[in-house]
Amino acid sequence: MTSAMKLISWRKILPVIPLLIFLGSCSQTPDSKYTLYRVMDNLKSEDILESPLSFAAGTEKIPEHFYPLKSYALHESETGINPFDIKRKIRLGATEFRILFSPPKSQYSFELSLQENSVLEFGTGIVSDANTQKRASEQGEKKGVTFLITLEIRGRKKTVFRKYVPPPPEKKENTLAFHPHSIELPYKTKKARITFTTTGEERNYSFWFNPVLYPRGTNNRNIILISVDTLRADHLGCYGYEKQTSPNIDALAADSAKFLNVYASSPWTLPSHVSLFTALHCVHHQVYFDNETMDPSLITLTEMLRQNSFSCAAFTGGGFVSAVYGFSKAFNTYNEGSGLVFLENAAEHQFGVVSNWLDRHKDRNFFLFIHTYQPHDPYACPYKNKSLFIEENARWEKIDLLNHLGGNTNIYKNLTENERRNVIGLYDTEIRYTDEELIGPLIRKLKDMDLYDSTIIVFTSDHGEEFYDHGSWGHGRNLYDETLKVPLIIKFPESKYSGRTIDTIVSLVDVFPTILEENRIPLPDIPLDGKSLIPLLKGKEKKDRTFLADLGSNVLNSHIPQKICQNQRKDKLILNESYTKEDLAFFTSPPPKLDPVELYDLGNDPQEKNNIVDSKAGFVRSLIRKIQETYQKAVKRKTGKTKIDEKLKKQLQALGYIR
Repeated sequence: MTSAMKLISWRKILPVIPLLIFLGSCSQTPDSKYTLYRVMDNLKSEDILESPLSFAAGTEKIPEHFYPLKSYALHESETGINPFDIKRKIRLGATEFRILFSPPKSQYSFELSLQENSVLEFGTGIVSDANTQKRASEQGEKKGVTFLITLEIRGRKKTVFRKYVPPPPEKKENTLAFHPHSIELPYKTKKARITFTTTGEERNYSFWFNPVLYPRGTNNRNIILISVDTLRADHLGCYGYEKQTSPNIDALAADSAKFLNVYASSPWTLPSHVSLFTALHCVHHQVYFDNETMDPSLITLTEMLRQNSFSCAAFTGGGFVSAVYGFSKAFNTYNEGSGLVFLENAAEHQFGVVSNWLDRHKDRNFFLFIHTYQPHDPYACPYKNKSLFIEENARWEKIDLLNHLGGNTNIYKNLTENERRNVIGLYDTEIRYTDEELIGPLIRKLKDMDLYDSTIIVFTSDHGEEFYDHGSWGHGRNLYDETLKVPLIIKFPESKYSGRTIDTIVSLVDVFPTILEENRIPLPDIPLDGKSLIPLLKGKEKKDRTFLADLGSNVLNSHIPQKICQNQRKDKLILNESYTKEDLAFFTSPPPKLDPVELYDLGNDPQEKNNIVDSKAGFVRSLIRKIQETYQKAVKRKTGKTKIDEKLKKQLQALGYIR
């Protein structure tokens, strides 16, 4: 083992990789056969007939107080040019929206074709924040904004929408008067002109929310990606668990393809979800720590779907899938308060907002990302029968486990076997609650709306959870299977591949290319770590794939040294950097002693109890050299830095990540 470890220079191994990327503009031309025509993407300078921002620009940069306070200009490739920074994202409460900023008087005009039975969907809104006070030009009562849409066909103009919106109340925090709208445009013509106008007091921060045009009655292609945070695969009935934790998930699995050996790229939320959305292992996207954001040049699954006419929305629990980390890129709406970490009934609340969104978007192609922290510690939910999975006279009916243990200093503290079973029972109850209040109602809703057959449903998780399997609790500590193996259930349109069970080793990074292939969307012209799973489903591929997972050093001030693992077929290698004296002094309950190199035969030792590194020294050296080569070839990415504000801090405290 000592000679094997000499091959590794640990302090050089994690500075990392990637690849320069290019993604061309994906705006549709006005005469294209659209399935989804985005007004924002097609807005050019010549389309702006009037705007107070054009006067403010002059020869200087427009002052920031001319824009809503909690907003930023969009400079994503698919949105095209952004004259006067009119195309923006604005954060209101727990949600980010794409808006076409339109302070009075503004007038934007577009030439386009209309298909039969077209629908124009949009929102109207006014923001009130501290900047509106700076721009107030007169005293007295503030007036609102009139929103007007006109349609011109062969020289004849018709007003198709008019609405006066009063201003929201003035407060220090952002407040919003927002109204969604949908209007029919029952005209078929190769040439029409549509004009969006706002009139009223210039000091109003008025906007159009993501105007889109689409033909009603087209064949829907829908994608729903569900990430149930902290869900171990081996705690679901369809993966062999003896408890009835997941009847609705099991029913979905029966109608789907099920993958038995799926590995995440990281044992904690942020880097694992980045891998899910980029098809890159951590070594290639390089988001390792809680203050790191995605490199803006990374191409995400959402971008690829958006440029192929999918309407994209997300409803998440926030925390480490917050928009501040870059996850909201290419989403029209990104909500991070629907799966609130503070609510014991988060899953139920989550379904409510998702159901409402589906009602409004059922007639168009959509990509919907649903994420919930419901099974995450603390283990507490309003389940009607909390004793379902806990024994009689159990000590706890709910528990904030990390705080009970005494925080990160005591993650290695042993509990009695009865207490351990109690904790596991509470975790299992969380799974059953999520199954009954989110997954079951969602499937029934899709069937009632006649969307189930046309929808790809991907059900998975970002990582698992440790219940002292290897001497510790929670996640983000180790790279054993209890934290890396996750469920992956894919229900294809018309239930294609239903009943197929794949035991080949695969990775979460394979989800992105699988979704693209099923929708006949070419992969981006960049190297990806993930590969489509469809060849496995078709029987054209049978060998285990290679996964790579790692953990940065001292993530979240955990004092856990960095770790890397990789497999070759069923052999799994784990490399553990040693604890320093300072690290060891941090823990009240000392960590178990770990070998610097571990090797497990997953086929014969799935619990990873028998380290066979000494019996395969040559194999180990060869695999370590491959790992070294991967990290040494890595090119440094331009990951950003973010500050954890008070709101995010409270979410992370509720999840036990910080104190």
